[in-house]
Amino acid sequence: MILGLPGQAAPWWAIIALGLAGAALGVLLCRVLAGARYRQPQERDRALPPHTWWLVIAVALAWASLAFRIGGYAQWSLVPAYLFLGVIGAALTLIDLDVHRLPDLIVLPSYPIVFVLLLVPTVVTGLWGALLRAVLAGLALFGVYLVLALVSPGGGGLGFGDVKLAGVLGLALGWLGWGPVVVSVLAAFVTGGVIALALLLARRATRSSHIAFGPSMILGAWVALLFPVMAITG
Repeated sequence: MILGLPGQAAPWWAIIALGLAGAALGVLLCRVLAGARYRQPQERDRALPPHTWWLVIAVALAWASLAFRIGGYAQWSLVPAYLFLGVIGAALTLIDLDVHRLPDLIVLPSYPIVFVLLLVPTVVTGLWGALLRAVLAGLALFGVYLVLALVSPGGGGLGFGDVKLAGVLGLALGWLGWGPVVVSVLAAFVTGGVIALALLLARRATRSSHIAFGPSMILGAWVALLFPVMAITG
């Protein structure tokens, strides 16, 4: 199994348009999150995140790259599910970096939202097996991360917010196949390891420091969506 280069699945005008729309939504996201209203009472004495402008770039890049990768598939009915994932992914990344928590207020409603958004392309294409696989993949990733959180010393850096996010990511990735699900997990742990090593070398963290893993999971999902998996046999 190898990662293949992404194929262009949408015209350039659509990719640029979605990128600009993502940038506009990123600006709105900056304004919504700038006051850190997601913080719990005991967290409100901390300084506010110094930078939120990168959310504009993150959402714009996510939307443009996802349009490049999956735009046009299933008569464009598949795209909204992953655009939604791009928006909440950016928001959750900022929040997890700030307070090391993935709010249920965002994660839990994402389950029915993603399911409904995936139901539309399922009806359009008639690929009911893809929807079943998505549900199974969501359950599988939830179970895998739950086991890791329970058996690893100190949770292995994983919290139950990460476990719940894993289910959402598995649901979204599973519609496309098992390959993206596996790649997302591998990419998440590789990315998390690289980030942890960089922070240790820069003396920004110690071995006992808690490093937010949600951003690595989200980045791993983006890698899995952007780069298709091809099986090599023979």
